[in-house]
Amino acid sequence: MDDYLEWPEKDGLPQGMRGYGHYHEEYRKIDGKWLISRLRLDRLKLEVFEGGLPPV
Repeated sequence: MDDYLEWPEKDGLPQGMRGYGHYHEEYRKIDGKWLISRLRLDRLKLEVFEGGLPPV
């Protein structure tokens, strides 16, 4: 997977990140339907923009 997240600029610099990784999924069949029972995202690389990330 890869994602691109962007927030409003801070001090004229872009805030956000681009991340790369992969998902691990487990499924269970419930009432004849396959549903995700567990999902984990492992980020392998994270590129933070010049303005950084906003506070949580």
